[in-house]
Amino acid sequence: MRRVSLVFGGITMASGLAGVPLGAWLGAALLKRFPRAHPFICGAGLLVSAPAMALGMLLTQYYFYAPFVFMFIGEVALNLNWAIVADMSLYIVIPPRRSTAEAFQILISHMLGDAGSPYLIGVIIRFRRYGVTEHERAVPKLFVTCFVEVIGGAFFLMTTKYIVRDKQKVDRAIAEAEAHGSEASHSQAQEENVPGE
Repeated sequence: MRRVSLVFGGITMASGLAGVPLGAWLGAALLKRFPRAHPFICGAGLLVSAPAMALGMLLTQYYFYAPFVFMFIGEVALNLNWAIVADMSLYIVIPPRRSTAEAFQILISHMLGDAGSPYLIGVIIRFRRYGVTEHERAVPKLFVTCFVEVIGGAFFLMTTKYIVRDKQKVDRAIAEAEAHGSEASHSQAQEENVPGE
């Protein structure tokens, strides 16, 4: 059991080190040709991660190495969205509100993920206490993650419909603000150059 925890921790670290930069690189490379690339990569990553994680969990009773391979694949796919989600949160929000948007994105992701998940797992275990082994009690709580990944993937794919329009709105708002600021500074400069009466 100690070896399993060590190997799983190492796989989680390695998958983060591989997945986050890979997601950022894919996002930058594909966005030039495909403006909906960011939410598509996030959605595809979650939809690839869910079956890989499920296979990894299902195979734990029968194999030692195969579950780790599937968990690595699943976690790399899951980590593709870290940098991209932060980027999307910023470019669909006007500059004065970006720090607030990023703060809310971090708060909500941790609130619904890190903070809420232990309680949810406890509720699920409570319903699965009777007449089953410890492994059988653990399996459903772990599959909740896969279920949530599929829902998240579907929402990201729905986002592909709106992301370009929302980014264009922000770009227009920025251009209008810059034009208005330029006009205001130009007229102020003209007023300063007018000789006094």
